[in-house]
Amino acid sequence: MDHSKYKVPIRNLFCILCYANEMPELVSALNRADKELPNLTVIAKLFIQESEQIIKSNLYKSYRSIEEDTNQIKGKVLFNQSMQQIANHKAYLTCKMDEFDENNLQNQLLKTTLINIMGISQLPKKDKINIQSLLYRFSKVKTIKIQRNHFVRVQLNRNTFYYRTMLLLARLIFELQNMSERDGEINLYEILNDEKKMQKIFEKFILNFYKYEQTEYQSRAEKLKWDLSDGNPNLIPDMNTDISLLSKHTKQKIIIDAKYYSKTLNEYFDIPKIRSGHFYQLYAYLSHSHDSIITRGILVYPTNGTKVDETYTLPIRVGNKVDITTIRIFTIDLNQDWEKIEKQMFDLIESK
Repeated sequence: MDHSKYKVPIRNLFCILCYANEMPELVSALNRADKELPNLTVIAKLFIQESEQIIKSNLYKSYRSIEEDTNQIKGKVLFNQSMQQIANHKAYLTCKMDEFDENNLQNQLLKTTLINIMGISQLPKKDKINIQSLLYRFSKVKTIKIQRNHFVRVQLNRNTFYYRTMLLLARLIFELQNMSERDGEINLYEILNDEKKMQKIFEKFILNFYKYEQTEYQSRAEKLKWDLSDGNPNLIPDMNTDISLLSKHTKQKIIIDAKYYSKTLNEYFDIPKIRSGHFYQLYAYLSHSHDSIITRGILVYPTNGTKVDETYTLPIRVGNKVDITTIRIFTIDLNQDWEKIEKQMFDLIESK
C-alpha cells in the first residue's frame, strides 16, 4: 500500500479526532502551546490535569471475575480444578467469585500512562511529584503493557463517559512514544489506512467543527423525506445527510456530503471523474430539501494528492417555484498547517 496517500501530520490527526469526539478545547490548548509538532510534555500536562479531574470524580469501580485457590468456600466452586487440587494432596478449593473494585481497563490505562510519562525527561520535577501523589490512589489497580487494542476494548457508557478525554490523551501519548516516521512526517497508519473508520471520523470532524467554530449556521445531521406517494414506504431507504448547516438568520441551508477516500477521483477511459454515486446522492439531497429554503450542496474530500474546487449551477424547486442553486466539489488539504485547514473550512461555506 502507498502510505503517502494517507499522510496526515499527527498534530492534524489529533485535532480532527478532538473535533470528532466533541472536545475542541483540546485543540485550543494544543495550538496555544505549540505551533509545530505536538509537544509530548504539553500533552502530558493535559493528561495530568484530566487525571486529577477523574480522581476528584472518584475512580470508576466495576465487577470482575477472579479465580482463587482457597481453603474456604467463596463464590462458585470450580469442580474440575478443585478435584485436581485434591488429587495433588493440596487442601485447597478453586473458587470463582466476583470482585467489585477499580481494577478495570480504563483505570489500568490511566495508571500505566501516568507511570510512562514519569519517564519524560523534559517534564518538570513538580509534575513528576504530582504524579507520584496521584499514583497513591491506584494501589488496587494493576499496571499493564499498553497495546493499541486496549483503546478499542474500552467500552464507555453514561457512568464512565468522563473517561473519554483521558483515553484520547492516553492514545495520543502512546502514539507519540511509539511513533513511526517516514520522510520526516509522523503517520498513524493503523487509523489512516482504515477508510471506514476515517470516513466516520471525517464526517464527525466537519459536523462538529462547524458546530463549535461558527455561529451563522446550526450544524446537525438531518433526515430528509422522499417525495413519494403510494407503495410500501418501509422498503425505501432512509435519506440522512452527513452535515446540514441551517442558517439562523436567513432561509438558507448548506448540505455537505463528506467522503474520505485515498483516491479522490476515479478514471473512466483515462478521464478523471467524481464517483457517480456521490454526485447522485448529493443531488437527491438537494432535490428533497425544497420546502421554503434555498439549499446549496458541497461534496468534500481530503485532497490526497488531487486538488479540486469546482462549482456547478443547477435549477432546484423551492416550494412552488424553480430557483438556481449550486453544487461545489472541494478537497481539503489535511497535510498543511492547522491554521490553513481552519481557513479552508471557513472558506468552504462562504458563498461562491
